[in-house]
Formats: sequence, structure tokens, C-alpha cells
Amino acid sequence: MSYPIAPGGLAAVLAHPDDESFGCAGALALAHEDGATTRLLVVTRGEAGTPDGMPDPSFGDTREAELICAARAIGLDEVSVLDGYPDGGVADRPFETLVTEITAWLADRRPSAVITFGPHGVTGHPDHIVVGSATRWAVERLAESGIAPNAVYVLSPIFDPSGGLYDLSAEEQAATHRIEITSLADRKLAAFECHASQTDTASIAALRAAIEAEAPIHEGYHRVRPLVPAPHPNFDTALL
Repeated sequence: MSYPIAPGGLAAVLAHPDDESFGCAGALALAHEDGATTRLLVVTRGEAGTPDGMPDPSFGDTREAELICAARAIGLDEVSVLDGYPDGGVADRPFETLVTEITAWLADRRPSAVITFGPHGVTGHPDHIVVGSATRWAVERLAESGIAPNAVYVLSPIFDPSGGLYDLSAEEQAATHRIEITSLADRKLAAFECHASQTDTASIAALRAAIEAEAPIHEGYHRVRPLVPAPHPNFDTALL
């Protein structure tokens, strides 16, 4: 997908195809419905997401096709995938290079807000942790030039319909924003289902059950920049 000329909007910087669907599809879909530009940068092609966990370059093609399917379901205006970062081995590449590439991507697009991973990467996956850290370093570099996003959020999956328990950091456990995505939960489900090569059926089943039960569905986020604590959690609002 080519990115639109209009800067601003909401961007997510994540590690693998499917991170967007499990993490922030609802917030991105809501931003798109409100007329904001929505973008996604993925660092790897997901070639290690095979059933046996062994990297397969051709499997990366499958994962990229699933990513484009999910992006259309969500309503993203742009999807970018970096070159040269192996799935499961992002930490083996120079950190400075990753920061530089993310910085350049953000500088070209000037999103108003960015979503990424927190210190434990939700699941503890090393790629998640490195990408989240590099994104925050990139934002600080942009701040030195006066073009940093207005806000940075990390995923805080404490409202996951599946009730999944993760090894979360203090930031990831303490959501400052709870976004109700009930009206667009079908888009999140459709994005989930695009990633047919993956096997997290429990999350998909939990989301489908919540939709069928007409239960409120939320995503959680912790605003980590600017570091000015709100007087109380800003629940049931938007990120922009």
C-alpha cells in the first residue's frame, strides 16, 4: 500500500504480522472511522511463525499477504515492512540501525500519536521488546528536532476478552486509556481471521463469543509520552 500525502493521524510500530490484529486493531479502526490517517510499520516478515517455529522465507510471503488482508479489514491507509530483520532475531541486528530506520519512517509521516510495545512486549517475545524500545528511542530523537508525535502509547492488554494473563511490566498493567471498540469489533475479528497461518484460536474464540454476547469490548493503552500523569484513567475515549 502506498501512503497518503496527509501527515498526522495514528501509527503503530510493531514486530510481526498479526501483532496489529491482536494488539491495536480496534483503536486503528476507530481512528480511521473518525477520518484520521492510519499507518502501520512492521519490522519483520514473520517467517518464523511456522508450525515448527523454523524460519521459512517463503512463509514470510504468506504472512505478508495475511497482513495486507488484515490491514484492509481494519481500514489502514498504509502498511510498511522493514527489510533485513529476521523474525525472532531482531535483537541480533544493530539497535542503532533499527532506531534510525524507525526514526526516518516516523519523520516522513509525522503521526500525531504512535502505538508500540511496552517493556515486556506483552508476551515477552524478544522482538516485541526490542521494537518497542527502538520506537521510543526514535521518538526521543525526533523530539530533539521538534517533530516528535504528540503522544506515545504502549499496549496494555488488561481488557483482553480472553482473560489472558501475561507477564506485563508496570506500564503495561496500568492502562491510562480504555478504548471501547464494541461497534467495530467485527473488524478486529476479521483482521484476526486473516492471519490463518497462526494458531491463537483461543483469542479469536473469545472475541467472537464477546461479540455474539453483545458484551462491551475494550482495548487498553498506557500513555508513556508525555510523562505527565493524568489525574485519573482516561477511560472510554480516543487516543487522538
